[in-house]
Amino acid sequence: HSRAIDPEIVAPPELPADGLERIEPREPLSKLALAVPPKPKMPDDWNGTKLFQPVAPAAGLIEAKGYSVAVSGIDIVRQDEICSEDGKSWPCGVRARTAFRAFLRGRAVVCTVPPQGGRDLIAAECRIGKQDVGQWLVENGWARAAKGGPYVEAGDKARTGRKGIFGSAPDLSGMPAMPAAPGPAPQAPGSILEEVDGVLKPADQPAPAQ
Repeated sequence: HSRAIDPEIVAPPELPADGLERIEPREPLSKLALAVPPKPKMPDDWNGTKLFQPVAPAAGLIEAKGYSVAVSGIDIVRQDEICSEDGKSWPCGVRARTAFRAFLRGRAVVCTVPPQGGRDLIAAECRIGKQDVGQWLVENGWARAAKGGPYVEAGDKARTGRKGIFGSAPDLSGMPAMPAAPGPAPQAPGSILEEVDGVLKPADQPAPAQ
């Protein structure tokens, strides 16, 4: 059964309005009390798409796995570009492409591209292992640093050091000489028989080539 309770006994005492003070909540007793998910561990390797068996149509251009990628942060040297130094012209675009292909050596390249490739050319950062591809191209003089990009300082050093396309034409004097062209083969007579005093006799045959 319920019973009546004297309200004067259980009612809280009245407090003045200006007598209350708000205080900051105390620190949690344990970090487990915080409703925050733990920070995920970031992988050590490069976060991107791995492109196997890359092909380089020019220094700084990569084609692989349905992708066409232009390494970002650089101005690509076209394969038909011609450089001049000390009055001599040389195919620096072809030389830059050859150097880039030697650098790739068919190794897988990791680029920050979408999971699916497409026909459009994509500008992206690329790496081989921990080596920045754009950095390598610029610091060796096989690409120009894009204005305002991350490789400007490396590009200035390559230009000052006359590396790659900023240098002179490659010295080919140490290359072995081309073999001499073989002489013309002896001509065979029109017939193996010749007429002497109205009589057909075997003609002299040329000596076989040595």
